[in-house]
Amino acid sequence: MAGLPDDIFTEPADVDPDTLRNLGPLRPMAGIWEGRGKDEHPAAQGTEEDAYLERIELQPIDPQLNGPQLFYGLRYHVHIVKPDEVETFHDQVGYWLWEPAAKTVVHMLAIPRAQVALAMGIVEPDAREFELVAGERGICSAPFLEQAFRTVEFRIRVTIGPGDSWSYEQDTVLQVRGRGEAFHHRDRNTLARVAAPTPNPLARELP
Repeated sequence: MAGLPDDIFTEPADVDPDTLRNLGPLRPMAGIWEGRGKDEHPAAQGTEEDAYLERIELQPIDPQLNGPQLFYGLRYHVHIVKPDEVETFHDQVGYWLWEPAAKTVVHMLAIPRAQVALAMGIVEPDAREFELVAGERGICSAPFLEQAFRTVEFRIRVTIGPGDSWSYEQDTVLQVRGRGEAFHHRDRNTLARVAAPTPNPLARELP
């Protein structure tokens, strides 16, 4: 929100319970998706590249209120494996949130390496491409990562493609211990929808 209102407790009286109808630029991303991506990450000898198979589930949640502040959002789970392998290569959970009043998209993520991040950006409701950024204040890591692979910036660019597809380019800037220059850990993928989203609980109760 641009500025705090005098009344920070009173919630809006009339909130549309149908999240899918109110997701703004996130609406085309709702559903279940699969794709084959590429990862560039730091290694002892410099850089390694890996192909990966990704499945993302993005399901609508009920409207969320903080007093007068209103969010519509998608709860998500990312599961990634290398081709022809069973072991998890990457796992991630979190939320994509849309705040209509502030035209703001928020990407909240958590990974099981003891790290969380909060990336944000101003986005028009009908945007087909947008970028979100988290600086160091929006990233929290446990001591090992903070000392060995400190994340100084995270940014993700989303492009809504034709038909049932969307893509992302992700850049996680790391300060790797013992190296002078920051390392750009890059991931990118184009995803195709394999299943439609499930309406949020409140919407399912509508007559």
